[in-house]
Amino acid sequence: MNLDNGKEINLYIKYLLPTICAMVFNAIYIITDTLMIGKGIGEEGLVALNLLLPIFSAYFGIGYLFGVGGSVLLSVAKGKKDEGEQKRIFSTTVTVAAVTGVLVSLIPFIMQNKLYRLLGATDENIRITREYGSIMFAFGWIYILQTVINCFVRNDEAPRRSMAGTIVGSCTNVVLDYIFIYKCNMGMSGAIIATVIGNALNMLIAASHLLSRNNNLHYGIRSISIGRVKKIIINGASPCFNEVAWGIVVFVFNLQIVKYFGNYGLVIYSIISNTLIVTNSFMNSAGNAMQPLVSYSIGAGNKERVRKFTKIGFVTITIFAIIMYGVIYGFTNRLIHLFVKPSEIVVKEGIPAIRIYFLSLFFAMVNVYFSVYFQAALKSVYAMIISLLRGFGVTILFVIIIPLIFGASSVWWVMLLSEGVTMIVTLFLLSRKNV
Repeated sequence: MNLDNGKEINLYIKYLLPTICAMVFNAIYIITDTLMIGKGIGEEGLVALNLLLPIFSAYFGIGYLFGVGGSVLLSVAKGKKDEGEQKRIFSTTVTVAAVTGVLVSLIPFIMQNKLYRLLGATDENIRITREYGSIMFAFGWIYILQTVINCFVRNDEAPRRSMAGTIVGSCTNVVLDYIFIYKCNMGMSGAIIATVIGNALNMLIAASHLLSRNNNLHYGIRSISIGRVKKIIINGASPCFNEVAWGIVVFVFNLQIVKYFGNYGLVIYSIISNTLIVTNSFMNSAGNAMQPLVSYSIGAGNKERVRKFTKIGFVTITIFAIIMYGVIYGFTNRLIHLFVKPSEIVVKEGIPAIRIYFLSLFFAMVNVYFSVYFQAALKSVYAMIISLLRGFGVTILFVIIIPLIFGASSVWWVMLLSEGVTMIVTLFLLSRKNV
């Protein structure tokens, strides 16, 4: 790819298409995984999966902390043609991510029974939650390294290799889900084993880029620089916090929904939260395609190309949001039946709840996209402000207070209101002269 002089729209499409393909297969995997658990194991399995989503968020958040934080700096160094800095950034990031991955797998595994209770597991569902969680904790490091390697490979002008890893990993996960859950009757253990194997394959295929002729990612023990760790963490803090905060938001929503609606409310929210993973994947694809191009152009000092890449990406994410909400609104009933065999109350209460909740897409797209833009432009403080507001700053505050004032059903309006408030701040940050 000619990142210096290639036509902007063509370069963006070269990054976007592999990213979208990867996101589509990832979405299929997420839906199928949840569907097979819901249909093959039942609502109890779906509730257990939803209780553990915050842990998945933590693992992927750590992956983004190092993956995005390091790969953005790598792209800027590429734009400056600084090969030594590229090697230092890559070596440092991979080493620190690997050590962190082992620690955050080992510690939760030892403390898992206390964690299940903390996450909201009850006597009714703790057994099935443990069945899934014990294996997930043991292999948490795979999720972290898979995320880190994919970020670097994509920023090393190899989005197709990253796409291939995601496609093969997702398809493997789907096939193994069917075999383990339906043919081998392995229950939740089978579901998480399939997920671990799929993510491991994803990681290995992406890592095969390191053996290719076009590889510019070079590892060296002597290139590890402790001084670079702070820069990596600062730049990756926002995407990390996005993932972790989302997990915390799910946790608080779970507590509030159990309080106001009981178990059927958790079923509705599990459908929402799993669908949200899919919608976020598509929105993130628009930002992920833009990020390497903007970071490289900033390193090269080409402000005009930064502006053009940013505009193209924003038009793309707007189109995505319109299409996604149209599909969700038009097929809400089918969406519910896709995940579970619902009771009458789940259908009756779930249809309006889902349609209200996903109105937030039109505000969220602005916040998600420009959070990625600020990361790419090395405006990590601005990106962090958006993340803080979407997480602790507004959403958690609203989900606790709004139902107390307006009643239980208002909990479904929380995301629309919190994303709207955050968007106002995002637009203010964009209006500043130095952006």
